[in-house]
Formats: sequence, C-alpha cells, structure tokens
Amino acid sequence: MKGAYLALAVVAGVVVSGCASTKIQPLTRTSFSVSTMAAPACGQAGAAKVANRVAAVEVIKRGGDRFFFKAASSDYRIIEDSLIVQMVDKGDPEYSESFSAREELGPKWQEIVAKGTPLTCSG
Repeated sequence: MKGAYLALAVVAGVVVSGCASTKIQPLTRTSFSVSTMAAPACGQAGAAKVANRVAAVEVIKRGGDRFFFKAASSDYRIIEDSLIVQMVDKGDPEYSESFSAREELGPKWQEIVAKGTPLTCSG
C-alpha cells in the first residue's frame, strides 16, 4: 500500500511540473496568437497564467515590451486559453493602456525569458 501512495505522489509531481503546453502562431510582424492547454490539475486559472506569461516572454523575445490582448477565449472543457497578442510601440494610441511584459514577469524577467516557454502553471 505504501508503494501505491509513493507512485501516486510521483505521478502527481509530474503532472504539476509539466502540466501545460503552448503553441505560438505568428499573425503579423507585431501580433501573434498564444494557445495554451493545461492539465486538469492546473485548472482554468493555471492555463490563463501560463498563457499570460508566454505572451510576455514572446513579446520580449520579439524585441518589444508593451502589448495588449486583441482577443481572448477560454474553453473550460479542455482547460484551454487562447489569446491574440498585439505588440505596441511608443507613439501608438494604445501604448498608455498596454501592459509591460517585463512588469508582468516581475523582477526576474531576464531569467524567465532565458528559460523560454513556461511549462508549468505553478511558476
């Protein structure tokens, strides 16, 4: 019986440590879509968190900082979050209302970007 609990703990750890997958689709030079699927253990909030972090990482990788979401949708049946991300530059009308990718990722944004696409909903 003790072995069964240990096996369950190992499986649970794997599910939480690698619970999300993300696909990025370029749309234009300054826009892209982010589609994230997460394990049920992550929940919808976890899928949204991963999608937001992936969007911020991708904006920085593309040489930008400011962005906004042109569209967002969620499918609760399969724990999926889809976003259309639009990057903006100073001078764009949406600039003052946009998000800073660096601020979204926090003070360790350089480490997060260096690691690449987040695979977990816990980080």
